[in-house]
Amino acid sequence: MRFTLNLATRSYIDSRQVNLILGGVAGLFLIILGGLSYYVVLQGAAQQQLEQEQVVADARIKASGKGVSEKEYQALLGRIKTVNSIITRKSFNWLGFLDWLEVVVPDGVMVTSLEPSLKEGKLTISGVAKNFPTMRKFLENLEDSKFFTDIYLLSQAESKVDETQKGISFSVSCKADVKKL
Repeated sequence: MRFTLNLATRSYIDSRQVNLILGGVAGLFLIILGGLSYYVVLQGAAQQQLEQEQVVADARIKASGKGVSEKEYQALLGRIKTVNSIITRKSFNWLGFLDWLEVVVPDGVMVTSLEPSLKEGKLTISGVAKNFPTMRKFLENLEDSKFFTDIYLLSQAESKVDETQKGISFSVSCKADVKKL
């Protein structure tokens, strides 16, 4: 006995189930479309309300005939400039800078003062070295660093650190590349 299948005699796709799924998807899209339309209408109403409030505020300003005087405006600009300068000074990455400085200062060198000039990017480093070779090593480390440029030895003098120790006090001027912090 030989069985054969004739595909033309029967439909193998359940059209009722397919129509049910397509109807569900269409219903879901209609719900999403309705929600989005409601959101757009709400946003349009909010925008109209803001425009009305803007018109009322503009009318109040014009009706009072009084704006901000030049003196008040200049005082405000002065306060803004002061605050901006404080923010600029506070925004300097001191921890990154001190990390770079720690890398270049060898043993036997003690940094006693740092005098930065943030506007010009200059830095004056004062310190005491145990001897001349350690001071030279410090200067070489500064020159080899990618962070410090334009290094100039401003002064050096033999000094007494305490009663038993002598050293060389020095002052170095350089530029610190703040952007590499």
